[in-house]
This record gives sequence, structure tokens and C-alpha cells, in this order.
Amino acid sequence: MGLIKKKGIAVILIILIIVACNASVVLAKPNVTARAAIVVDVETGEVLYAKNPHKRRPPASTTKIMTGILAIENGKLDDKVTVSDRAAYTGGSSIWLANGETLKLEELLYGLLLNSGNDAAVAIAEHIGGSVEKFAQMMNRKAREIGALNTTFQNPNGLPKKGHLTTAYDLAMITRYALQNDKFANIVNTVRKTISWEGHEYGRSLLNTNRLLRRFDKVDGVKTGYTKAAGRCLVSSASGNNRQVVSVVLKSRQMWHDSMKLLNYGLDNFRRVKLVTKNEKVHTIRINEAVKEKVDLIAANEFGIVIFHNKNVNVKKEVSIQNNIVLPIEEGEQIGKLTLYVEGEKKGIVPLLAERRVTADSKINIFLQQLATSLLKVTSNLL
Repeated sequence: MGLIKKKGIAVILIILIIVACNASVVLAKPNVTARAAIVVDVETGEVLYAKNPHKRRPPASTTKIMTGILAIENGKLDDKVTVSDRAAYTGGSSIWLANGETLKLEELLYGLLLNSGNDAAVAIAEHIGGSVEKFAQMMNRKAREIGALNTTFQNPNGLPKKGHLTTAYDLAMITRYALQNDKFANIVNTVRKTISWEGHEYGRSLLNTNRLLRRFDKVDGVKTGYTKAAGRCLVSSASGNNRQVVSVVLKSRQMWHDSMKLLNYGLDNFRRVKLVTKNEKVHTIRINEAVKEKVDLIAANEFGIVIFHNKNVNVKKEVSIQNNIVLPIEEGEQIGKLTLYVEGEKKGIVPLLAERRVTADSKINIFLQQLATSLLKVTSNLL
């Protein structure tokens, strides 16, 4: 009987060791060959893993992510684009454009983002910006707006040029922004496409250079890149468990393998937690203390964070009410804000709106004025 008990204890210990080992494997950070790499949550923008994320490097054809989203935002898909001599004779990867040929902007976008056509990039840049140089200025302005502050673009295709540099972090932010556009997301998730070919009885057959799209169902983008200086580069995205992540690898010796490590790590080891939902009642203010008239303040939008599956975090919520509120208060008018902190780090701000209209029949008294400068602080644990 003692031997049986000992065997049973031994089995339990082995099981616990296996579970512990598996947990450590799941949570272990990926080891990648890329010189710079990152994986981020698309919805929240949170960085889940990073290696030299702010090291400036040449991006090669991953540049075309910015070219594509700018074209979609500033042009019309049915625009007719006439190919210039400069575009037709651009070197490197091509969709075989000819001088004077006319295509729709949408077709050029497929040529840009599937076949990585450098000629398509120049044709798009000239159509949208008037010239390659002016389009590059547009690219840099957009990069600043997105928060890609360590990026300087010199051309729309990523061909080597002094000063044409970005970072893994910046590329992730640019891609996260671009994926919010349904048209962009649809194009980069397309494996094959046939577009027109002027002067030919058949169309141009395009095959996406991102092989991960053909190998893994959860992969849904984005763009490859290669030059001798940049090395093998890939910006990729994948979706699962109601989340989407973006990974970036720059100068990788094992581009496909590195990318899948990062995508799997980002999807499998984290969960999203809602800290506030849209229209959630967050706080109540009293307009007139005498008649007990109150107005609920609701969240203008949803806000969540991404954390490890088995991790608890401390969350602090601060509600602040703006000064000098003037009646009437309109329904949906911003009255305050909710600031959210996780483990002491500020994560975001959500505007607080009046749930209903309040007329000038009630006068704001000293009670509200005092409340306007106060903060409501709440600390809680997320399980």
C-alpha cells in the first residue's frame, strides 16, 4: 500500500513538473534571428515583445504599407492612372508597367501590395502626390501623425536611398493604423489577383509574396521586403480569439519562422480585458443639491488592455470633472474624463459624456464647483 502511495505521489509530482514546464514554455519570450523585431496588439497598440524596436534600419518594400494606405485615403479606387516613363523604368520588383499605359488605382494597389511592384509604387506616388518627392513628403507627414517619429521616407517603394529609414516599432504602428482601413486589410489578405494588362489578351496574374498567407489560416497580412542593405524583412498579421496582432522582423535570417514565432506568441499568451465599455455609467454629478438633481456620466468609448493569461494587475481609475460647467448641458456633451492606470502606468483617457440634457432651470451651486476639481480614485484587481 505504501508503494502504491509513493507511486501515486510520484505521478502527481511528474504531472506538476510537466504543467510547470509547459507553462514556462508558453510564457517564454520568442528567440528570433532578426536584428530588430516586435509584436503588438492591433486594437490597443500594446507592445507584447520587442527586440531593438527603436533601432533605425532600411525597411525595403515594407515601405509600401505606407504608400498603400496613403493612396487609399487620398485617391479614388476608380481613378485612371497613366504610367509615366519614370514609373515604367523603375528597377527591381515589377508588375511590368509600360509608359503611357492606363490602369485603375485599385489595380495598382494590388500590384503594389501583392507583387511588390516598384513601378506601381512610383505610378501611385505621381498620381497622388504629383511627384515621387512630394509624395515622400506626404508619407513623412503621415508617419508623424501616426506616431512613427523615427521614420524618414525618401521614396514610395523602399529602394535603397540615403536617409530612407524606419524602426520595427514605427512599422508596427503604421501597419496597425493601415489595418483599420477595410480596403487595405482586404488587399493585403489576398493571395492571388488578376488585373488588366493593356495590349495583351490576358491579364496580369499577381501572387502575394507573403507565403504565410498560403500556409496558415490565421495569417491575414501584410508585406514582405528585401534589399541587400535591409536584409529579409516581413511585416505580418494574424487573428485569433477575437484579437489581431502585428509582427515586424527586420534583417532576419529566418523571416518566416521568426514571424510565426512572434504571431503565435502574441495570440496565444495574452488576453484582452475591458476596463470600461462604451456608454457605461462611470460617475454621477449633482446639479442642484437642494432638489437632488443628478446627471450620469457615461464613457464615450470602450477601452481595454492586453495582459498575460495568468496575470493579475492593479488598475486605478481617476474621474475628473471639468471646471466652469455652464448650463444648459447637452446630451453627449463632454463633462469630464476617466484616466486609467495599470500598475501605476498611465494607459489611456476616456471622455465622459452627459447621459441626458440639463436645462438652465437648475443653477450650478458650490457643491458642483467643489466636485469639479475633485478626483474619484478606484483601485481594483483584474482576475
